[in-house]
Amino acid sequence: MERGNVLVIGNPEVGIKTLIRAVFGEESVETGWGPIDDIDELDIYESEIIPLRIIDAVCYKPSFVIEPPFIKEQRVINSVKKWSNSRYKEGHKDNQINLIWLCVDGTMGKEFTETLKNLSRLTPAWESVPIVVVITKSYSVGEREKNIEMANNVFADQKNHQRICVK
Repeated sequence: MERGNVLVIGNPEVGIKTLIRAVFGEESVETGWGPIDDIDELDIYESEIIPLRIIDAVCYKPSFVIEPPFIKEQRVINSVKKWSNSRYKEGHKDNQINLIWLCVDGTMGKEFTETLKNLSRLTPAWESVPIVVVITKSYSVGEREKNIEMANNVFADQKNHQRICVK
């Protein structure tokens, strides 16, 4: 496998681009930044330094907000499948999703739990793929602990909760 593939799902303004910059570092972001594939609903980022590909589900961006949730979810799943199939047809062995990051704004308060539930509805398409909950904008220790507890509660009732890692 050339690169590991991370699917990132989150609502608009949650900090996904900031997360991508943090992972790749500012220097690699400046030289290798931006969409590199021609899939409408995905922005795909790579670094020359780190053997990682980050696939950002663009259909959760503001331009798609007016669509019903089911359509947005299908758009993500179909776009990732289209990308994966095109990689496979081109002979690439690194065409599978290896990890999912669910990005949730830590300052959402009561909406945090519902948002995480909505985002997690996409994950059954990749049943064996580990999920990491990435809590962004969680500034205080108390807020962070409360968000981690809420995230753990969201997944406690799900069969595959052992594949969830809250960070």
